[in-house]
Amino acid sequence: MSASASAGAAAEPVRFQDLLQRWGPVYLDRFGSDMPPRQRQVLQKLLACRTPALGGTLFACPDCGAHHYAYHSCNDRHCPQCGQTDADQWLAAHTSLLLPVPYFLVTFTVPEPLRRWIRSHPSVGLDLLFSASAQALQDLAQNPHRRGASLGMLGVLHTWSRTLLYHPHVHYLVPGGGLSADERQWISAGPKFLVHVRPLGQRFRTLFRQGLQRHAPEALDQLPRRIWKQSWVVHCEPVGSGHTALQYLSRYVFKTATNNRWLPVLPDGRVLWLYRDSHSGQSASLRLEPLELIRRFVQHILPPGFHRVRRFGWLHPARRVPLNRVRALLRQPALLTEAQRAAWQPPPSDFEPPEPLPASDHTPLCPQCHRPMIRLGRWRKGQLPPDPPARAPPTA
Repeated sequence: MSASASAGAAAEPVRFQDLLQRWGPVYLDRFGSDMPPRQRQVLQKLLACRTPALGGTLFACPDCGAHHYAYHSCNDRHCPQCGQTDADQWLAAHTSLLLPVPYFLVTFTVPEPLRRWIRSHPSVGLDLLFSASAQALQDLAQNPHRRGASLGMLGVLHTWSRTLLYHPHVHYLVPGGGLSADERQWISAGPKFLVHVRPLGQRFRTLFRQGLQRHAPEALDQLPRRIWKQSWVVHCEPVGSGHTALQYLSRYVFKTATNNRWLPVLPDGRVLWLYRDSHSGQSASLRLEPLELIRRFVQHILPPGFHRVRRFGWLHPARRVPLNRVRALLRQPALLTEAQRAAWQPPPSDFEPPEPLPASDHTPLCPQCHRPMIRLGRWRKGQLPPDPPARAPPTA
């Protein structure tokens, strides 16, 4: 079914957050007692985002005198409407650290029966997904009969498919090459090939099973034995300079499963979920009941404190020395800490540091004259918004 034919002229577009606001309370009322506490807590937080429940700020236009209430954001990492500024800053920071080498995007996933187990045991399962995949990639690259080099890897966890089904997988953005065993030489991988994916999948499967034996041995009795005999899918593709792949990964570093996209609501009340089919590359669509769409969304809520983005090898935050060795071998400037910059790059004697900018919230534009508004005051959550001051009469 094509997306254009399915939407039709009668569909009413709504934002994903608006759909949550409309159907989220119904979902909680019907299924809240059966939901994991973590999912229930996060969904309640998302429903309060940018509503009077979190308080807000009152702005006024200095030109036309119009007033505007801006409700506070929840800033939860699962929120479809928060985190865009953080994502832009993250992308800018990591783009500036890209090395002048070819990059590869390596993706690890697991068999379908194991996905269901991970969904029920996310803390253990997702940690193992990260650790086993990163170690497998490093083991193959360091093998002297293969690449003989240690890698640096930036990993980003996704748990969703394009139709929001639970499909945990990790994307690694990997520079095409690594450090030799003595860390004195850069060993280039070339632009098209990093490692063989079949032995990589086999090593990943072995390490994941060993991790289950250590951390959740009861799972080996619960899972089908065929999992440990079938091939585990690993995909590796060259991505040029890495800029486009990094931009793709940045979209969901501070969001989960979807942004605040527009969704067509059909006359029968179902929601049209538009996506691109991964096999055909063509646009496709699903007709979902609103509660089913919310169910698919909330299953991707992560355990508290779980790190979706992790760095391994010489890209690990604690391995600044080998990272700077890589940068030196590739004729790139070293990354300095704040203390090193202060000690090695002191400001000139006549330098006067600028005054720090005052902290402020996002300032909206006036809905009438489109000029920046000024902040009049705040109110905390649980408080009623203040009445706007009376608009002053125009002067003669």
